[in-house]
Amino acid sequence: THLGGRDISFKLAGAGGDGAQTAALLLARAAIDEGFDATHIPSYGPESRGGTSYADVHLAETEVINPAAPDPHVLIAFNAPSLAKFAPSVREGGLILYDSTVIQELPPMPPGRRVIGAPFTAIATNLQRPMVKNIVALGALQAATGVFPPETFLATLKTVLKEFRQERGGGGLIARTAGQGREAEAFLRDGRFLSRTWDEV
Repeated sequence: THLGGRDISFKLAGAGGDGAQTAALLLARAAIDEGFDATHIPSYGPESRGGTSYADVHLAETEVINPAAPDPHVLIAFNAPSLAKFAPSVREGGLILYDSTVIQELPPMPPGRRVIGAPFTAIATNLQRPMVKNIVALGALQAATGVFPPETFLATLKTVLKEFRQERGGGGLIARTAGQGREAEAFLRDGRFLSRTWDEV
């Protein structure tokens, strides 16, 4: 990974239905596929769409000692409340990545962090699959950090979608969230080129 260090933590946060949990699962699975030890801890607010939801993902070259991410290296925020709540906890030198489609005015950001706005929702909506903004977010993460080799997320997505189709007859949470395989791959490829549309603070 190009994030530096051998032990990296992520927090993905948004409203219920934003796909933060699915993106976190895919991130952890991709890390495992690359030979890292990885953990995923979900946390939910009200158990209904629209409630708060966040997940901690921790990856390490050898063993994850503490799976929690109270001061993550990377925050991916899908809405303004999540950005305001968790941005101050990102450690110095870390990355704050947010959906600039829905977050147009930034709250005060802590100094010494890289802050990037990428239009997750707009890209997914333009591709007529608004529910895959979480996949676009992973593409933005890859573009911003080179966290894994370029094809890792695509390979993981293909594998996970295939498993869910086999287990649930073509449905399942990830299949519903990410759409069908061909379109989801296109979204992730698009995310690699988000540098053309980023608003970097």
